[in-house]
Amino acid sequence: MNIQEYIASGILEQYVLGTLSSGEEREVLANAAQYPEIHAELKKIEAALERYAMLNAIIPPEELKAEILKKIDDGTAPPPSSQSDDKSDKSGGGFGTLLSWLPYILLPLLLLTAVWGYFGHQGNKDAQEARLKMGQDLTDCRTKNGDLIDTLTFYRAAIKFVNDKNTRAVAMTGNEKLPGASTTIHTNTAFKVTYFAVNELPPPPEGKQYQLWAIKDGTPQSLGVFDISPDPIAVDYVSNPDAYAVSLEQRGGVAVPTDVRIVGAVKS
Repeated sequence: MNIQEYIASGILEQYVLGTLSSGEEREVLANAAQYPEIHAELKKIEAALERYAMLNAIIPPEELKAEILKKIDDGTAPPPSSQSDDKSDKSGGGFGTLLSWLPYILLPLLLLTAVWGYFGHQGNKDAQEARLKMGQDLTDCRTKNGDLIDTLTFYRAAIKFVNDKNTRAVAMTGNEKLPGASTTIHTNTAFKVTYFAVNELPPPPEGKQYQLWAIKDGTPQSLGVFDISPDPIAVDYVSNPDAYAVSLEQRGGVAVPTDVRIVGAVKS
């Protein structure tokens, strides 16, 4: 969706003025909930309309109210002026005077009606804003719920993987350079899948990164650099390695390990 084209289409102004159908209003609300730019533009338009109504309000002359009330009390138009009959006929007498004031009577009434309608519509907008927030909260809850379901699904699969009869666990412990460190390799020979789990591992120094290795026939094979993660990390499967190791290298990794910190032998 092109948000700028949608805003420039004028549909938001029609929404604020209440000229859209119920279906079109629902569409605007849905788009405002999804796109913060549209929601912000709606608020700007509403504020601009309110300012316009206030700045362009016309106050009728003070004597107009008294004259209207007098005409209602008398029930008749005032007598014609002392000017010529022709001029009186053309002006329509008191009725003509009333007609001359008619724009001043109607315009404030129309503006009052517009402002009244606007604030009534604003009340609806407040309710719509509340519904919009509730809808956004519901969407957030659904998103978090979906993320939680994905996490639970992942861990259930991980537990099933670890407990599979073809999965072998290789415990890896820190050497004298990194005492207390602990990681684990879980590799499944049937599915040819390997996961690496960080148990206890301090953050690497600035500019450094840990790198995982599989040692086979005395030759190290890089399984990639990694950042410390609470979740198992999927790595390449290596058939029948002799051991696994973790080294501390320059960020980005190296071709051959230079500073081994953790080692775990694969038991036959």
